[in-house]
Amino acid sequence: MIRRSVFTNRKIKAKITDFIFLTILVFSLVSIPGMASEADNPELMNQVFAAAESNLGNVGPEDSLVITDLGSPAESYIFLDSFYSEFYGRDLKYTGNLLVVQNARNAPLWFAFFDKSSGNCTYIEVSYGDEDKISYQVTENINFDELSKNKKSIAAWNEKVNSTVFNGHEFAILTIANGWATGNLDYELMQCLQLHNHFCPGVSSGFVLADWMEENYPLNKGVSYTVFSCPNWCKEDVFVTRWDATLGKGGIFVSALTDEEIEEIGNSPAGIFVVTNKTAGTMQAVVLGFDFDVLNAKCGAKEDDPAWISKYLADLWLMDRDNWDEEGLVTEIAVIDINEDILREMKQAGNNPYEVLGLLNQEGNVSCSKYGISGIGSLIGNSKT
Repeated sequence: MIRRSVFTNRKIKAKITDFIFLTILVFSLVSIPGMASEADNPELMNQVFAAAESNLGNVGPEDSLVITDLGSPAESYIFLDSFYSEFYGRDLKYTGNLLVVQNARNAPLWFAFFDKSSGNCTYIEVSYGDEDKISYQVTENINFDELSKNKKSIAAWNEKVNSTVFNGHEFAILTIANGWATGNLDYELMQCLQLHNHFCPGVSSGFVLADWMEENYPLNKGVSYTVFSCPNWCKEDVFVTRWDATLGKGGIFVSALTDEEIEEIGNSPAGIFVVTNKTAGTMQAVVLGFDFDVLNAKCGAKEDDPAWISKYLADLWLMDRDNWDEEGLVTEIAVIDINEDILREMKQAGNNPYEVLGLLNQEGNVSCSKYGISGIGSLIGNSKT
């Protein structure tokens, strides 16, 4: 009897221990950030779409664009499945009705629903973690033609921009949505906007330059580009997106030029594109320029226009491929034959790639390279024709 009692007590103690362990395990899993929200996220995404539809009407494939940074803010990935369930449940298309933009990990999770037919846009932010809820929402009409038609409408939108009605995303949402509404926003350009997270002439100019390179130095088998984006502006994000020219893989090198250096090089330098053709066994440094003066003169912007007008008009003009052949817009400054040693020196920290190529000396003057590169006299200076 004593042995049976001891055995029974041991079984009871073992069961109690197992129960305590399982209890601790359950509470540990629940305490992991995001785990508690997982079960609630379908309801939150349903609320987001319902809030948009209460302000805009039906969110459908003909007139709707959704812009969001979902996936970038920390642990917002837990809403991805439920978001796409709501998205595809309305027959929306990934390539036609959605732009997921990159953002910082500590940024808020936000959504902008734009209705093309009315010009109305509902901006929504959500909080998640301890409590999943819509924390802010507002609906504004962002039709560019209406906002920019006279001084009164311009001043009214300027005031809303200054008050950050879309929490600082006013320019991005306005330009992306209106560009999309034209029906002329190239999907490949939209892919670049995903990384860049707003639409501006800087990224549009990069798109034009990328197209110029691909047209004149096609990316055939065995061909690759190494980019020295110097001077730098928003164009770099296009090269990273289109050509997988990432910093980590050594596909792009970014640096600035002084005003004096830009003036000495001439033709509004945009960068050096090294074309390596392994099939042909050649390597060439193609030096291009991009002239924003030409763009500004042609796009219809006025000197006293606020940035959201002048930049959007520039984007609108660059969205028309017929304008890419405008004289002086893109200039081929030089084409220089190089080799691996020269490319290696161009990449080294502290070196100015234009100096390495002999297009600029340390005093900021055009000079010959120490390599005596074949083709160094090819200072073309002709526009794309």
